[in-house]
Amino acid sequence: MGTKASRFISRSFTALTVAGALAGLYAGFWAMGDAIAGETKTEAQDRKKKTARDPELRRRPGKRTGDPEIIPVADIKPGMKGYALTVFSGETPDKFEIEVVDVVHDYVTGQDAVLFTSPDPRMQHSGIVGGMSGSPIYIEGKLAGALAYGYRFNKDPLGGMTPIENMLEIADLPYRPEVQPHAPSSTGARGRQGTAAWADQMLALDTEPLPPRQRVDDIPGPSGAPSGGLEAIGAPMSVAGLGPRAAQFLADATGLIPVHGGGSHQAKASSGQAAEGGKKHQFKGGDSVSVVFIAGDNGAAPNGTVTWVGGKQSQQLLAFGHPMYGEGPTAMPIANAHVHTILNSVERSVKLSSALDVQGTMVQDRQPAIYLRTDVQVPMIPVITSVVGPDDALAPRRYHSSVATNQTLTPPLVATLLLDAVEEAGNDAVEVVLETEHRIELKTSEGPRTLEIQEETYYPGGVIRGLMARSRALMVLMAALDNQFEIARIISVEQTARMHYGAPLETIDRIRLADDEVRAGELVELQVDFRPPRGPARTETISLRIPEDAGGERVVIELMGGEWVMPYAPLPNSVDELLDNLTLSYPARSIVGTIYRPGEGLATEQGMLDELPESVLQTLSPGGSNRKAVHFKQVARRVIRTEGIIQGEASLEIDVLPKKSL
Repeated sequence: MGTKASRFISRSFTALTVAGALAGLYAGFWAMGDAIAGETKTEAQDRKKKTARDPELRRRPGKRTGDPEIIPVADIKPGMKGYALTVFSGETPDKFEIEVVDVVHDYVTGQDAVLFTSPDPRMQHSGIVGGMSGSPIYIEGKLAGALAYGYRFNKDPLGGMTPIENMLEIADLPYRPEVQPHAPSSTGARGRQGTAAWADQMLALDTEPLPPRQRVDDIPGPSGAPSGGLEAIGAPMSVAGLGPRAAQFLADATGLIPVHGGGSHQAKASSGQAAEGGKKHQFKGGDSVSVVFIAGDNGAAPNGTVTWVGGKQSQQLLAFGHPMYGEGPTAMPIANAHVHTILNSVERSVKLSSALDVQGTMVQDRQPAIYLRTDVQVPMIPVITSVVGPDDALAPRRYHSSVATNQTLTPPLVATLLLDAVEEAGNDAVEVVLETEHRIELKTSEGPRTLEIQEETYYPGGVIRGLMARSRALMVLMAALDNQFEIARIISVEQTARMHYGAPLETIDRIRLADDEVRAGELVELQVDFRPPRGPARTETISLRIPEDAGGERVVIELMGGEWVMPYAPLPNSVDELLDNLTLSYPARSIVGTIYRPGEGLATEQGMLDELPESVLQTLSPGGSNRKAVHFKQVARRVIRTEGIIQGEASLEIDVLPKKSL
């Protein structure tokens, strides 16, 4: 701990030293810029004296303060009038008038907020609208900033503006694909250290199926303060081709408000290739723009507005006026969008929109704005989802979509497509068996490979609620993109779901010994009671062999349905070994009989060590925070195939007698 603290202090001291040097350089640059703008030497000296007396004037100006096309926030006063541009319907921006109420200094660190209201009749009825984020605001004919903030349940169209000075700083940032999680190159790309403990999952310890992402209502306000005051409008997520449960699952995974709109069939792409745009769109301030999560037969795209367009070919765009996630360098496809209408609400009105054609990439996601480039294209992952419903009269479905490549979002995006297909084809609240098959094409530093995962699960009242919480394929996708070894590249996903009516299920009710004594090396016969969903229970005899060297031990015999048992596996040395471990499973139509013994083994990076004396066990398990091995109970295991799906478990403890002497 002391070493970490000293390193932190050292780094902090270095950072402060560099920051002080840079501050001096910046001061020179600002002075130079003022001189270029026409400030005389005497005026500069007077300004410096006045700044020293007034702390409010010591605020560092934005990089474009001297730009004649913008009005700095320091020049904005209450009562000033102007207008904003946004799309109310269709694809053409329209004006609405605004009047400045006041300036809130340091609304977030280093950034003011300009409060304004609008007398426009449309705004009087709708209030500040979700999807207007980024709408450019002009005062005295100059660009002042972007509409970005509002109040919930507000009676008046009172909003907040992000100054354009802060936003323009983001436009100077480069596209940084090299710092993002990416697939292995010739030298290999390391994964993140300290991520999820996949060894726990291998040893059947409890882990959540998805990392939690905050819902919109749960996200704190600026600087971590509770929401409730002036807050970012957010980007309503237009969803297409998704049922209500799939849309809600996606909302929970992304933290965005779902709004049923339309999708883009042109935004399909193969992984490893740029997401090809359809008709090229020339963006201008006030245009509607979407960040594309899902495109094709299904769609999901958060929507906002373009604030500023720059660059020699107008390839640079600033939008939203607030962050989407605030994750810094990013690479998500963007598209132009069509606004159908505004859905007026007492809480927060939103735009109903549809993403159109992929036009470029969001390359930065920062506090003042998101930064988009139309000259940068990124790959999307093709996903084919097929579903066969439980009723033969219902024709099979097959959907073609593409999802964004993102370390956190890709797994739930793929899962949403499967959930939606199941919801559409067989959302029956009856007993049903779901079979799923996943074929995941990916590439690691070892080369391309294909993962095939089959699962079969019984649901007593419909599959929707429990499907995602029990998806092993979802866990595999998460591990491929978030592990301590390297980030795999997902090339394509093909997933199939088949549903059957009925309940081919039995639950293990209890077990008991058929013999009075159990000896090492012999078969032990167990009387097992199975109980179906309805009707009488039945009894069957199952035999397990006791290990030859178990004489004198007290062991635990456990019977469990195969679906619920995770095979032991050694600790992985690479992402390929990790994926191999996670794809191991027992069939749902089986009974796994396990004999747990008092001794322990170790799952190490060199393999499974299941028979170790206590002295060796302790030697190989040194104390400390970084364990190189994971303990597990020594077991003897048998897998027994069954005609139906087996659920439940039962166990008993027995004393094993020594082998009979000849």
